[in-house]
Amino acid sequence: MVNIKVPREAICQSFKGQPGACPKCGSELIRSTQTYMVATRYGKELGDTFVISGDFGWFCTQCAVVVIDAERVGEMMSVGKPGWRVGPEFLVLGIVDLDAIPQNKRHLPLGAPSAPIPLIKFSNSGLSRKSPIESLNKIGRKRHK
Repeated sequence: MVNIKVPREAICQSFKGQPGACPKCGSELIRSTQTYMVATRYGKELGDTFVISGDFGWFCTQCAVVVIDAERVGEMMSVGKPGWRVGPEFLVLGIVDLDAIPQNKRHLPLGAPSAPIPLIKFSNSGLSRKSPIESLNKIGRKRHK
């Protein structure tokens, strides 16, 4: 079982099958389905931000690293609806802690003013000091088709 409340460093990689060992400490990685927040952009403009769920995160069993399968996230982000602003680049910002939503607010849409999204930010997302658009300029940027 993965403890999502631990702040982690996210490493986006493209790979087929399994990512191999943890790129930081060499330990085993385990796949876990989680809910993530992803920001997109067009050039210098921030696109929409999305909450998506999937098993594209591989969590280190020994250190606070998650390896994100960039190809799988890119595939998910390539699907959109009219009116969505899904930019061609994205950044996985963190894990959404759905269990942290108070019981009396679970009926509200995620991100509503009275129901903020309980985000466990990735330590390298830059969100503690910068906006998502600045973060996209600096780290973790991946293109999708």
